[in-house]
Amino acid sequence: MTGKLTLFVKPRQFLQAIKMDITANYRSSLDYREILRILQKASSQPENFLWQSHALGRNIIGIHHFEIDFVAREVVIYFDSKRFSLENELPLYVKLDYRTSVFKVTNYRQSMNSLHFSFPEEIKTLELRSYPRYQFDPSMEKVVGLRPSLAGTRDSGNELQVRAMDISEYGLGLVVSEHNRSFLKNNRVLWVTKLGHKQLVHPILSEIVYINNEVDSKFLVKRQKNLKVGLKLSGVIPQEVYQNFIK
Repeated sequence: MTGKLTLFVKPRQFLQAIKMDITANYRSSLDYREILRILQKASSQPENFLWQSHALGRNIIGIHHFEIDFVAREVVIYFDSKRFSLENELPLYVKLDYRTSVFKVTNYRQSMNSLHFSFPEEIKTLELRSYPRYQFDPSMEKVVGLRPSLAGTRDSGNELQVRAMDISEYGLGLVVSEHNRSFLKNNRVLWVTKLGHKQLVHPILSEIVYINNEVDSKFLVKRQKNLKVGLKLSGVIPQEVYQNFIK
């Protein structure tokens, strides 16, 4: 048992892939579990590459394959060092085929045909939304009730009241106080019990898909640290409740 996941990909053309769609919606993920999930998903896809920028342009380097070393908590990227060379004083940028995710690497070590670096702390990833999302005006105080999945759906003793930034039929974007980070980390699956003043007759099970610090400044309260939290709902919000909530 090596603690490593190794997958091989075929080298392909990379120049077009580096041109990201500027109209696409990207977000930053600082959530450790989501970052690992993105790395694992990307490992089986064919157009991962890295590049370095310098005065003459970009040096684009094809990735032959990469390993995720869970023991050393490192990513090991293999490439053809006879065809490509790295400038050690420059940072690296890694582009993953999965959701066109990108991250920067400043500390790495190089050996024959490979380079090693720690798991990234932040990844820019494409936000894929299957359903239209309604964003609330910052002046609107839209409250959502959350309860741990292990608690009964009618147990109000451990309910967290948080503010909603946006909503779709299958998802919620929330602003949560930094003080509640441990609550979120310990309860990745939650019941959504209330939307606004409406207590849900049938609470909806949800999963936290990301937690990061990129809260829209319009939703921030002075001298208060907040987190941006994304929930994926396992059921549909009743249409009447949804329409009343976005009014």
